[in-house]
Amino acid sequence: MATTMTFVILLIAVSMASLLGLLAIFSVYVGYLHWKYSHIPAPKRDNFFLGHVPLISRELERGKILDEVVDELHRIHGSVMLIWLYHKPLVFLSDPELARKCLVTLNLPKNPFSYTSLGFPFGQRMAGNGLVTQMDHGVWQKRRTVLNPAFHRRHLMNFMSAFNNSCDLFLSKLDEMADGKTVVDMAQEFSRVTLDVIGKVAFNVDVNVIEDANSPFPMAIATCLQGVQTNFRSPFWRINVLQFPFQKSVSQATRFVRDYAKNVIQERQEAILRGDDTPLDILAHILSMAESEPSLTLEDMVDEFVTFYVAGQETTSNQLSFTLFEILKNPEIENRLVQEIETVLGSRQFVEYRDLGNLQFLGQTLKESLRLHPPVEATSRETTRDGYFAGHFLPKGTSVLICWFILHRLPEFWPEPRKFDPERFSTAAKSPGHGQSVPYFPFSLGPRTCIGQTFAQFEARVLMARLLQEFELSLIPGQNELRHEERLTLRPKGGVQCTIKRRGTVS
Repeated sequence: MATTMTFVILLIAVSMASLLGLLAIFSVYVGYLHWKYSHIPAPKRDNFFLGHVPLISRELERGKILDEVVDELHRIHGSVMLIWLYHKPLVFLSDPELARKCLVTLNLPKNPFSYTSLGFPFGQRMAGNGLVTQMDHGVWQKRRTVLNPAFHRRHLMNFMSAFNNSCDLFLSKLDEMADGKTVVDMAQEFSRVTLDVIGKVAFNVDVNVIEDANSPFPMAIATCLQGVQTNFRSPFWRINVLQFPFQKSVSQATRFVRDYAKNVIQERQEAILRGDDTPLDILAHILSMAESEPSLTLEDMVDEFVTFYVAGQETTSNQLSFTLFEILKNPEIENRLVQEIETVLGSRQFVEYRDLGNLQFLGQTLKESLRLHPPVEATSRETTRDGYFAGHFLPKGTSVLICWFILHRLPEFWPEPRKFDPERFSTAAKSPGHGQSVPYFPFSLGPRTCIGQTFAQFEARVLMARLLQEFELSLIPGQNELRHEERLTLRPKGGVQCTIKRRGTVS
């Protein structure tokens, strides 16, 4: 008995000594990192191990988002600023020339720390190694070349009927609630119609999310996105027992979306083998990647399917939500839009391709919404060699974050930056940067700019034009200020709560 007790005590002592030894080694490593980056401007750290996490957490609890916190800090510490996420150094760059240097001149690779969370939230494959998350530039370039034609303007012209058909379903659903009294969350409705559009146009599938309020698809995608956001901010998720139930729900949602994608892909492959006529859509281009990449697997194709489905739906949905909120807060803008839509469309309830260019003020309004509320508010890169950025030395392997949210609000380029003003993008407007190139990058910059940006803007113009043509919407009382929240992308906090009535009817 005494021998057993002695052994247990010895085991505990050895374990404690080992833990203390590991803590000492980790402390030395963290101290080395602090020394290595000590020359870069930064707020005072709250804690040796936690870095700036307590500071950021306090601000988030006050209702701010990370972009707003960083925006305030960069005004104090400059355009190159260091933030410690626990023991990980992240350098925020808030200068347009530095953005161009990183994304165009140097074409820095994406940062694995950030994009692994999107590809594999909590270790579960979601977007995997799709076009957005692919780290191997050679592989990315091959796939981008194959997929580019699917997003060419000439090809997208063929989708106008599909855009309008989804819009018909969307408006019909809203018409059921257009009594001027029923409160409708338009953010949720935009989410449903954009899911419908991307499914039908890109993959020739109907997920029936507009008519079926109980469809599991919207909730599954929302859970996946929340998982990505939580994973990014939880580097110690593997040992966070309290988070395990949520992690399980994310894994289940991810498997649901990927299993659906596999079924769609396999059904298309079988149709091709049978010699059936199949559409030349985005899925067709995904399948054609195998011709230039023989090693391409089913899981690789699913990666691209999920990437386009999630990214294509979420960003456009949020853009429409932000835009509608700003329109409804600015009656003079709404009146001008309604007049333009009436002039261009008349009584025609179909937006043709030629109409898109004539809806100029609507285009300006959508652009201004992307400036003030970019759904993808930042991008992350990693330096591949030692170098200087605005006079500050950044070692090889440094994680840098370029925040569009901040660049789009720099007062030296954008007078009254927080004012919603579509006239900034009129052809008559002078460059607010006094001859400088204006920092406007809602779809990123450089070779890895968003492949689907033209698709998204076609879709947004059709949906917003048809919505404002048919309905008069009003924000319910209390929505005086637009607040942001992060769920991988930037979205309006609390949605966009409205009442709806047919345009021209009397309350």
